[in-house]
Amino acid sequence: MNGAGRLIACALVLSVGRTALAQNTVDPPEETESQEAETRGEQNPPDAEQAPRARGAFTAASDPEDPQNLLPAIVERNREVNSLFPVSPLRGLHELSDQARADLKEAANLEFGLAIVHLFQWVDDSLPGADTYAAGTNLDLVGNWEIFDVGGPTQGQIFAHLQGRWDYGTIGPENLAGESLGGLAGTANTFSAYQPAFIIRNLYWQQGSREAGWAYRIGKITPDATFGTSKHIAAATTFLSTASVGTFANGYADSGLGVAGAIYPSENMTILALVSDANADRTDFGDIGEGDFYKAIEFGYKIAPRTENAGYSKLAFWHTDGTSDGEPANGQLGPDGWGFFIKYEQELDDDGDAIAVVKYGRSFDDSAFYERQLTTAFLYYNPSNFGNIRNDVVGAAFNWIDSPLGERDEYHLETFYRFPVFPGVDMTLHYQAIFDPALDLGIDDAHVFSLRFRTTF
Repeated sequence: MNGAGRLIACALVLSVGRTALAQNTVDPPEETESQEAETRGEQNPPDAEQAPRARGAFTAASDPEDPQNLLPAIVERNREVNSLFPVSPLRGLHELSDQARADLKEAANLEFGLAIVHLFQWVDDSLPGADTYAAGTNLDLVGNWEIFDVGGPTQGQIFAHLQGRWDYGTIGPENLAGESLGGLAGTANTFSAYQPAFIIRNLYWQQGSREAGWAYRIGKITPDATFGTSKHIAAATTFLSTASVGTFANGYADSGLGVAGAIYPSENMTILALVSDANADRTDFGDIGEGDFYKAIEFGYKIAPRTENAGYSKLAFWHTDGTSDGEPANGQLGPDGWGFFIKYEQELDDDGDAIAVVKYGRSFDDSAFYERQLTTAFLYYNPSNFGNIRNDVVGAAFNWIDSPLGERDEYHLETFYRFPVFPGVDMTLHYQAIFDPALDLGIDDAHVFSLRFRTTF
């Protein structure tokens, strides 16, 4: 690690040490009888709709895969027992992990969660000799050590996030579009193998909350899980395609050393700013000493919220100094450039079950993977009245992308239905229609069918 990297690492260690000396911990609340029964799979807790949620720090960073949000979502998911089949083949493992999590939290204010997602995908057309099938697995192990003012508005903690990805066969699902169709919107964002298979994706100190009016994080962070996100869109739980999930008209730097801060001027407003290494590499700690940075500022506001869990509509601006070698990295194509992003997110009913999301991004100077991108999406939670199924969701999206790398504009239609097949195990049926793959290699349309399984511990 170079001098600038060591400087950030030292600042992180000093901040942790200073707050640890002044820590003010409180005992965690005792588990109620209904929670104990629910953990055993006997019943849902009486307040199933009020399951634990993130405390409110970085509420603008609402990506479900952001470590702050993933961990409470895992706890919440494991408390939901209604499903198509009443008994899970993984019940013993879920009970064991729930007990281990509770014991560790009580003993050391340390919490962990594990999410595993398997994806199988098939495309009905392909270039000569190209694959039509792909399968892959994503694994996320998240840990949170609460150190300072535990349970209070200025709580400080360390988040650690180990991520693993591997494929089965010659390519991963994310690469089907590019290699089999000549498309620039991957059919399965994030589902491609790492080399090595496991990396440290995030490792940072975070402090503050919406209640405190401020929050910050410093260390190894992921800009595209922090900026330009929606709480309803993630490849592990809802839509799959890069066009629907990602907003890569934002020239995102990769996961690397950086700092992000947020303030909350009012109950419904947030302002977020981020600076990170433009030469970041998720497999290591990048090269921040080159002096190339990715900067972003985002203004979020809840427009006509109908529930307390309403998401933020956003207006954001970003600039990248480009990569030192001029080569692509994550959402960057390499050159210096800038862009803006707009997202409108709205609850459509009083229960907050019907959600509309519209996203538009524009980049300049050939600096981002997409020059222009438009996404319109609709999601509806708890649509089924079939048997014991609850916590299911159906969604549909339309995408248009225009890329500096493409020969023509590319269009996508996407729809899915996710439901709990067993307690603690979700299954998703997913379909995509792709029109005019951007590289124009001879295929004008294709249809992609996917089957996704997700479980958490």
